[in-house]
Amino acid sequence: MKRAAILIALMFASGLAANRTLAVLQTHTNAAALISTTRPQVRLPGTIYVSQQGSIYAIAGTKVRRLALPSGGVWTQPRVLPDGSLLVIRRFDAYSDLYHVSASARVLSQMTSDDPSTTNRTLQLDHWVLWPSISPDGTEVYFATDAPKPAPNQSYEVDFSLWSAPLGGGFNIGGAGVSGGTRWSVPDIYTGGDIQPVPLPDGSVLYSSYANTGKGTVVTVLGLQTSPGSRMQALTTPQQDCGAPAVSPDGVTVAMVCTHLGQTAELEVATLSGNALGPLRVLVANCLCNSPSWSPTGDSLLYMNAADPDGNFGLWYIAGAGGLHHGAPRRVTDSSVDLDATSAAAWSSR
Repeated sequence: MKRAAILIALMFASGLAANRTLAVLQTHTNAAALISTTRPQVRLPGTIYVSQQGSIYAIAGTKVRRLALPSGGVWTQPRVLPDGSLLVIRRFDAYSDLYHVSASARVLSQMTSDDPSTTNRTLQLDHWVLWPSISPDGTEVYFATDAPKPAPNQSYEVDFSLWSAPLGGGFNIGGAGVSGGTRWSVPDIYTGGDIQPVPLPDGSVLYSSYANTGKGTVVTVLGLQTSPGSRMQALTTPQQDCGAPAVSPDGVTVAMVCTHLGQTAELEVATLSGNALGPLRVLVANCLCNSPSWSPTGDSLLYMNAADPDGNFGLWYIAGAGGLHHGAPRRVTDSSVDLDATSAAAWSSR
């Protein structure tokens, strides 16, 4: 449990820095069982994609298969597109790239390219692209990246800002930013920046934002922007310390993980009305929860949680999570399985 507690602390505690954000994305090297060798304990409709130890796995009913993606790097953070294909991140030691792949693991396109061996870059000019998502109409890709780098475009700092770009490609990440893309946010430097973008049906973007207080600490809030470059509206308070937003397909119910500046977390939901959140309701208290994601119908919720003394992060499920009378949390994966806690499950209806 100690490892799990450290993970939560790194993600939400005041003073979070970008290198810590990247550190929690490192895959685990313990002896936990591979999900492909176990049987899911809860049979759910459709297909659920999760990541473990550098690979993406598909859970369909009681069967699990590993996606045969190209070797090399760490595959993580799958997101399902309307046609059933996936956005996935391929992460290396000093950079990462965004890919579009089919449900059968065929690479449809490499959407970014940051390999320093082919671009003749130095380490401080490498870029991270993480937390991909897709617009409700399926035409725009949203992501967090540490571009542009601080002037004179040579820096080891990693402060994420949010960008969007056409799904069809034609954009490049470089020292000046994302050519062919649209920048949404400008982060506070030395904080880790803005991450986990969630595009909403009305064209706004919800995300986790780390900001300087001016007193030597960093706070975390859920931020909302109605247009690129607009002023961020904080929907939660620094004292609530909320992050990892997930929005139901109708754009109304928001799931999030809040620590309330404590040592454990709570999985909470609230109703989004215009530019404001309603009262937060606790689904799971005193947990090591992270990375919620909604079912395609928007009535049920998946999330990661470490509920065992060994600290393994398993996939959990709550039926009716958006309503007042929801089901009890149920563990989907075997207790011996340790999934990537910072990679939310992606649930496809197919």
